[in-house]
Amino acid sequence: MDMKLFLLKKEGEEIPVKQQIKVIANLSPFTDAVLKFDEYTSLKALFTELSKALRENDFIVIAIAEGIYNKTKIKLMSALSLETEQNAEVLKKLEEAEMSPDAVQQNAAMPKNAKVFLSKDGVYSGFAVKKGKQNIAVVVLDKAHTDSVIKQGLVPYLTGGSEAPVTNTEKPEAEEKAEQPKETAITETEKGVAIRTLNILKENDIHIAVNGNQNSNVLKEYGDDLEGFYDYFTFTPHIEDRGDYNVTDYTAQMARSAKGLSKADLGACISDIFTSDESDYICISVATDKSALVRKLYKEENETDDQFIAGAAEELFALISEKTAGNNAVGIEIAQDEAPNGEKKKMQKSTKILLAVVCVLLAAAVAVGALFFVKYRQAKREAMTTTLPETTTEAPETTTEPPVVIEQMKLSDLIRYELVNGIQRPEEPTTSAPESTTAGAIVAPDETTTEAAAPQEDTAPAAITVNGTEMDAREAIARIVEVEMGNTFHKEAIKAQAVVAYTYIKYRNAGWSIDNVQLAEAYSQEVYDAVNEVYGQYLRFGDAVAFTPFHLLSAGKTASSEIIFGTPYDYLRTVEISSDKKRDNYRSEITVTADELKTAIAAYDNTITLEEDPAQWLNIITHDAAVSTGTGYVQNMKVGSKEMSGVAFAFDVMKGKGIASPCFSISYDAESSSYKFSVFGSGYGVGMSQLGADRLAIGGRKYDKILDTFYPGTILEQSKVAEATTAETTTA
Repeated sequence: MDMKLFLLKKEGEEIPVKQQIKVIANLSPFTDAVLKFDEYTSLKALFTELSKALRENDFIVIAIAEGIYNKTKIKLMSALSLETEQNAEVLKKLEEAEMSPDAVQQNAAMPKNAKVFLSKDGVYSGFAVKKGKQNIAVVVLDKAHTDSVIKQGLVPYLTGGSEAPVTNTEKPEAEEKAEQPKETAITETEKGVAIRTLNILKENDIHIAVNGNQNSNVLKEYGDDLEGFYDYFTFTPHIEDRGDYNVTDYTAQMARSAKGLSKADLGACISDIFTSDESDYICISVATDKSALVRKLYKEENETDDQFIAGAAEELFALISEKTAGNNAVGIEIAQDEAPNGEKKKMQKSTKILLAVVCVLLAAAVAVGALFFVKYRQAKREAMTTTLPETTTEAPETTTEPPVVIEQMKLSDLIRYELVNGIQRPEEPTTSAPESTTAGAIVAPDETTTEAAAPQEDTAPAAITVNGTEMDAREAIARIVEVEMGNTFHKEAIKAQAVVAYTYIKYRNAGWSIDNVQLAEAYSQEVYDAVNEVYGQYLRFGDAVAFTPFHLLSAGKTASSEIIFGTPYDYLRTVEISSDKKRDNYRSEITVTADELKTAIAAYDNTITLEEDPAQWLNIITHDAAVSTGTGYVQNMKVGSKEMSGVAFAFDVMKGKGIASPCFSISYDAESSSYKFSVFGSGYGVGMSQLGADRLAIGGRKYDKILDTFYPGTILEQSKVAEATTAETTTA
């Protein structure tokens, strides 16, 4: 486990070595590394390293010097957007303290729902809180309180010992049966399932870590005398306390814990026997990095406990085989980020914790300045850089804006976002405001530059980095496609979508790395199989990788890229898809009052001026007549004093108003002072219509012909496919 210590102090200030050694001694059991403090004398100098720690570590401890502890603690809570309260535990401890009411309030100020580390007298108590993907703890650094806060608060928190089981006066969901001696005689015939599972693990080089509770001994009885069994099965210590978990979440957590305590590919668990009103039952679970599958097994009438446990062990072997082979598996899927009963368990002692300790010794003279902590997406990668003002003797007036956090979005939406903001490659700085043409259309990437920058080596990668996490490439594409289509679409349409998604990632030429894209938590076997069949195939136009936007539903015709994006592409032109007109939600009507429209316009751009008469606020200038002579995809329009593209109006100005497509007509009703939009299709209309592709596939069109239909003139190419990493199918 990696652990890093930072020390920020005033210029020339000496921090007692003994004080540092005490902190190191308490934290050393959590790492194999030799701990030492990296020293800094300014917050600005430290911030870059702090941002790096936030990207790379799951647990952050911020130690603050005694003299400025409370004020800095409050600033940190504000910077972290934590809702604060007067903590009752701290207030009770402070009843006998001789201090001003203000000092009491400052000491008792804690984040709501935080785990509080009480000091011996309540003064300078610490806390830990979950913020996004990070666990953040704040503690004092002084001679009088550090020991009690760390030894009796932080360390038990890290080991899980500070969380006592919740006493429930209501009838529990299940009662755990008293442990009984188990005498399970496993015959050679019954060992067949263990042998089959072991063979599958050997073939795929997959290793399993089993939570070592009492029932795990039955698995050992199956595996004893099997050659190589303990090469592929590891049994980890059972350190989980059930607390207020329900049984399924508890079993999933035990499987995750086993994986976390080892270097195994999968974690597994067989629970104890529980009793409900229905009957006795056992839960079994297999966990990956991203989710855990839990299956509940009920005891049959006249079945002994030993027979029941032996049968559950066989089911667990079978479940491991299903997950390893990538087959559909029945059970309850519990995502890694889900919080059972609204609250995640604290980390256990033996769990590998990546810990960064930041000792912040701020000068009391620093009266002004805000510390903006980086907010992270589900993948832990996005980190925004905030420039802090230099410390001066006089407090400068600063207008530092907080960083903009980009939410993860579907690939179809990300394509348009990157058209506006530019494709972010590792070596490039962040692009600022979107550019627009004189017609107000979005500027698409230049075909002569961006498209021509295709990778020289035409090899499909075994892994792709998505949102900062490297994963099997086929799995990454499957998760992207699952969000876009899912297994309700025809397989040939899914294959076409897989090619389109792969092509766009290749087109971006960003080292097989893509950020801000939404991934499905789980994906179906149908989607994975479709992706696997076409993996490495992409569309080429001329000598360059094609640009492949797509959308859900056209307006009966797709739109040309010039109409929507302001730049012509020979292969992104109008294609008639009459079947889209027969789809549900092909046409929708949206009514917006003049006041609502005025508010939306001002929120988008407060420099836009509007006429006194609301009927004059909106005026379509040009469209492509995709629906009729009066209605089509809007190329440009006037919004008050500003000219803009139809897609910018629909998706930016009217964001959240329900205008699903830039293909719309407008009418104004003076009596109600409202605008009515007749909208056709869904999405920006360029490239492949997903529902249109599905209809073509149902009619017998193969995926390559579907791609020919929507991207005419492109050539389907096959990259050399690199050796695949171990792929694991998580069924939806």
